[in-house]
Amino acid sequence: MMKKHFILLLTLLILLMTSCNSDDGFTPIDDVDQGPVAPLVFETKLSEMGVFSGVLANLEPNPNVHLYDLNSRLFSDNAHKQRLIRMPEGKAMQYNGNSLFPLFPDNTLISKTFYFYEDESNTASNKIIIETRILIKTEGTWKLGDYIWNDDMTEAIYSDDGMLVPISYLDTEGIVQEVQYQIPSNQDCISCHHNYDIAFPIGPKLRSMNFNPNNEETSINQLQHFINIGMLEGISNISDITVLADWEDEENYDIFERGRSYIDINCAHCHQPGGLVPTGFLLDFRLEAEFSETGIYEHRGQIEDRIQSNTPDYLMPIIGRSIVDEEGVAMLIEYLEAIEE
Repeated sequence: MMKKHFILLLTLLILLMTSCNSDDGFTPIDDVDQGPVAPLVFETKLSEMGVFSGVLANLEPNPNVHLYDLNSRLFSDNAHKQRLIRMPEGKAMQYNGNSLFPLFPDNTLISKTFYFYEDESNTASNKIIIETRILIKTEGTWKLGDYIWNDDMTEAIYSDDGMLVPISYLDTEGIVQEVQYQIPSNQDCISCHHNYDIAFPIGPKLRSMNFNPNNEETSINQLQHFINIGMLEGISNISDITVLADWEDEENYDIFERGRSYIDINCAHCHQPGGLVPTGFLLDFRLEAEFSETGIYEHRGQIEDRIQSNTPDYLMPIIGRSIVDEEGVAMLIEYLEAIEE
């Protein structure tokens, strides 16, 4: 009798083991859908956001966080900028058929850290790190946050409030420069990152990233690098993507290309349909707009005045600078004079 019970038990055990190994039966726990990933939130401390590893002031990205850059400069009181992007695991940016923004998956994180060197002639000198702006995409919506660094450069704390930060540093000629750096409030950020009441990134357009940044992460074309590491999908040939002119590059671009590029990257996020601009001054500074529809020619005198002004509420751009972009202004005046001919 015991022998029969043993044989029956052994048979049941074999059947159970067989069913567990069958594709039609038990699903291994690793393959079970664990449900939606928790949406990103703004933590109190920057160190809790998973952007950097090691000593925070070294600005060393975590392994899953990647450098990116733009091929034309956005002026911010001569501050340096470290731009980073992190995709959620297993996801990628998707090409959507044009050279503007790719489609970003939920839980994308984009960061931009602003800093000066104490001695701009020596990049090994200490950094004066001011703020790290972060955009996160959750449930199809972009949210904006800012982390303000402490004086010791050991931590940055989330804040919705803007403030003036006095900055003193040596420029490349050894001259002391004083800047009243304006950290934007959350509402200031929304003012620029805003179109038809929807928040959006400004910088990472495909045409602005289609170049070789030659940074510590890649020495090849940036878009190709993103494709190679699985961060960008849907592009078969990067030559299909247009390239934004580098407004500082006099050798490869004429003054008309450089002027439109500067105005696009510095001004068009507000001056476009749906942007936040004063009533009655609805200009369209986007590069893709036909020149005759931009209003640049008709308002060239006012543009020239406002880019050289430091008067609050009159200077342009109205947010993001406290001093004049001397190099950019010189090029823009040349451009504005050229379009009169």
